[in-house]
Amino acid sequence: MKIKNNAAFTWIEALVCLAVIGILLALALPGGGHSMKRGQMTQTLSNGKQLHLATQQMALDGEATDDKALGWPGDTGGTFSYWAGKMVPEYLATNDFCKLLSAPGVVVKPDKIPAKMSDGALVVYAVSTNSPGDVVFLTSKNFTNTPAGGLPLEKSAKPYGQKGFVIFRKAGDGAILQQRQVGMTNIIGSFVPPLR
Repeated sequence: MKIKNNAAFTWIEALVCLAVIGILLALALPGGGHSMKRGQMTQTLSNGKQLHLATQQMALDGEATDDKALGWPGDTGGTFSYWAGKMVPEYLATNDFCKLLSAPGVVVKPDKIPAKMSDGALVVYAVSTNSPGDVVFLTSKNFTNTPAGGLPLEKSAKPYGQKGFVIFRKAGDGAILQQRQVGMTNIIGSFVPPLR
């Protein structure tokens, strides 16, 4: 008995293969940009977690050593340059700090600590030791808070325009939220003023 060995694809196998390739291309091309933005926002959320952990460690060190110069941003004067100057180089290397403040369309050059918060993709708020856990520690720069809640996201706002925004709270939890959630303070949390 002779066994026939067909090494070629059948038409159905070829069509299935082409369909899979087409789906993968559709996800990778500009039409699949929403998923790409989502991945970039996830990276920004991760960056927020790293900044939160470094700030929390600095605050714990300040408590342990009774060093008033170390603490949450609101405990140490409420300015971005002071907070950044304490973070680098003790808690984060300059290059790492700059990468954490960057996002698509807003790149902080790694050669020096940014002089002002507006140079980065994140807004850091003057959270203090006494702030409750739901107080927002940082947001992506395309989100603008007001006493009545956030303003609608602008299409051209960096880093994510109207695709969504990132928040991270003092308690250590963060989220990627959508345009329709801008005014939902019950989801976002409470606010203190941003660093100057």
